[in-house]
Amino acid sequence: MKRLNPWLIVLFVLALFLMFSQAPISGRTSVNYNEFKALLEQDKVAQVIVRESTATVTLKEATPIPLPTPAGQPPRTTTTSSFSVRLPSSVATPDSGLIEQLDQRNVDLRFEQPSQWLGILLNFLPIILLFGMMYFFFMRAQGGQNGVMQFGQSRAKKYGKENRVQTKFTDVAGHEEAKKELIEVVDFLKNPGKYHQIGAEIPKGVLLVGPPGTGKTLLARAIAGEADVPFFSVSASEFMEMFVGVGASRVRTLFEDARKSAPAIMFIDEIDSIGRKRGAGIGGGHDEREQTLNQILSEMDGFDKASSVIVLGATNRPDVLDPALLRPGRFDRQVTIDLPNLKEREAILKVHLRNKPIGSGVDVNEIAKSTPYFSGADLKNVTNEAALEAARLSKTVIDMSDFYRALDKITLGLENGSLTISDAEKRAIAFHEAGHAVTAAVIPGSDKLQKVSIIPRGRALGAAFYLPEEQVLMSKERLENQLIVALGGRAAEEVFMGSVTSGAADDFRKATNIARKMVLEWGMGENFKNMALTTDSGPVFLGEDMAKPKAFSEHTSQLVDEDVKRILTRAFERSREIVQQYSAAMHEVAEALLSQELITGDVVREAVARVNGQAVSPELAKVPPA
Repeated sequence: MKRLNPWLIVLFVLALFLMFSQAPISGRTSVNYNEFKALLEQDKVAQVIVRESTATVTLKEATPIPLPTPAGQPPRTTTTSSFSVRLPSSVATPDSGLIEQLDQRNVDLRFEQPSQWLGILLNFLPIILLFGMMYFFFMRAQGGQNGVMQFGQSRAKKYGKENRVQTKFTDVAGHEEAKKELIEVVDFLKNPGKYHQIGAEIPKGVLLVGPPGTGKTLLARAIAGEADVPFFSVSASEFMEMFVGVGASRVRTLFEDARKSAPAIMFIDEIDSIGRKRGAGIGGGHDEREQTLNQILSEMDGFDKASSVIVLGATNRPDVLDPALLRPGRFDRQVTIDLPNLKEREAILKVHLRNKPIGSGVDVNEIAKSTPYFSGADLKNVTNEAALEAARLSKTVIDMSDFYRALDKITLGLENGSLTISDAEKRAIAFHEAGHAVTAAVIPGSDKLQKVSIIPRGRALGAAFYLPEEQVLMSKERLENQLIVALGGRAAEEVFMGSVTSGAADDFRKATNIARKMVLEWGMGENFKNMALTTDSGPVFLGEDMAKPKAFSEHTSQLVDEDVKRILTRAFERSREIVQQYSAAMHEVAEALLSQELITGDVVREAVARVNGQAVSPELAKVPPA
């Protein structure tokens, strides 16, 4: 919670002081002059304080006093020990008769000159409070006390000798090639003379590119810890503000601070938020984001060539960045931080498990194999979820069952035990999952089946888990085999249940996406062999999308749809033939699922092996050409 503005507190205290300081004048009961004279003659007045034409009268004791009453209303009285009275104009300067009466009765008489400044402050107090409130809320909206006077100041956090970054390259598992490239950046800053001597220029910028969670920010911190130079860290979105010109001003301030601390490293995270292509949106291009980008371009490759400041940028959308930002002289190098492979995943898991109590039966290599296409952040989440699972069961160490439950929760969601499923629906789910499992066990080269479950999790009523073999290139045959496995569930429903359900919606979505990529991007369609109809990853802005010409005609769209439909139809027919030939295995696997709800892949493979020998017939193992 933010602290209150001290100036606002001062204003409130001043207002209260002024109000209470004026209480003797404005808070007293007012009576007429004749009533005051009567009380004076009765010797009930103890003190009179005169301020201009008004007197404050203090009585010796509380006395009932009649109040001024409008005509037609009953008289009212009040009991008070003090009141105010307005003196007649003829005695604005008290006459000798009144003073003599006061002296005769030993009344304490005082004359006070009201403060002119006090009156002025009272008159302007509402305006002062109004501006104070506006100032307070304005400061809160701009992030506290640094808002108004420091709009154009950089908000980058600086790490130096006082607060050094402790992360080193040894704390980053995997990404060996990327670390070798970045170690050179550290050497540029530590030994610049070696490069200047041979005529080489220090790179201006290094762009870290990769999917979310792969460790781009972690590598930037490791560079800061290894280089041992001032490190400025800022998110690109912090340059933007509601006022025009603030972003460019903050960029100038940041680069000025970095040059004063040179040699230094400047890290701009999520640079795509301000580095997007210019002139791609609807309307004019003179906006705050483009001004900020222009200032960055100017600062990175301006007239100052001798600056020893290296800019690190991180983004997971390099396709949307402005070409001027990526040219040599600005971001000279692009370092790709990709998803970790099997060996790197194992190393990352060991880093995250080194401070956790692990059971003797935990196989880190098996966990790494079970987490294909997981990023470093995903792997950290797996280890944390496994620790939470062990803690829920009051375990002292984490075993493999905790990791399996954590993976199930992450990939599919929590178990939905409260979901009511009828026996007919449960049987349909069992045959659906058996269709996936049996086709995966039959088709050679398919991903290894790990286990099959009909326990509802998240939005899935059942699931088959695989250990996919990681490949850089995907052959046409392997893609078609994936389609056969994906459509095996619907084929099993149609053959063994006599009707189809809505449970194959996600299977169709995945299969259609693969088939469309085969036709549009990978040139595997019958009508469009060796031809890519789409090459980009989608429009950057709505305006750019509207300006683009159509990629292909309506007739071409129809041919694309024909190819996609042909590929999916062939795969479905293969799935249908396999589940029919292996009907005995289908029934065995479905009954096992109905009784146990969770079976291993070995149960499925044994059931398949008992049908027609040990292997599937060659005509079903390979998808014939159309």
